[in-house]
This record gives sequence, C-alpha cells and structure tokens, in this order.
Amino acid sequence: MEVSGVKQQMAFAGLRAAQTAQLNVLQAVSAGLENVKAVQAVASAPVPPSSGKLLDIKV
Repeated sequence: MEVSGVKQQMAFAGLRAAQTAQLNVLQAVSAGLENVKAVQAVASAPVPPSSGKLLDIKV
C-alpha cells in the first residue's frame, strides 16, 4: 500500500511538471505571436512622404 502511494505521488509530480512545461511553451508561443504582430504593425505603418527614405527594419 505504501509503495503505490509513493508511485502515485511521483506520478502527480511528473504530471504537474509536464503541465508547467506546457504552460511555459504556450506563453512563449503567445509572446512570439505578439512580437510578430508588433513587427507587422511597424512594417505596414505608412512612411511619411517627407522622410524620403525606406524604413530600416531589423528583425
């Protein structure tokens, strides 16, 4: 009985770790998408005619 309790605790710990890792990946993907949107917004911004030069965008 004691052994199965330990195994169950280990299984729950592994599950929690996996959920945390999955959450971190989702947060990273979400942040990456926000960065892409920001770059697209800058890239699609109109260039003032008075500047006379192309935007220098570094990604």
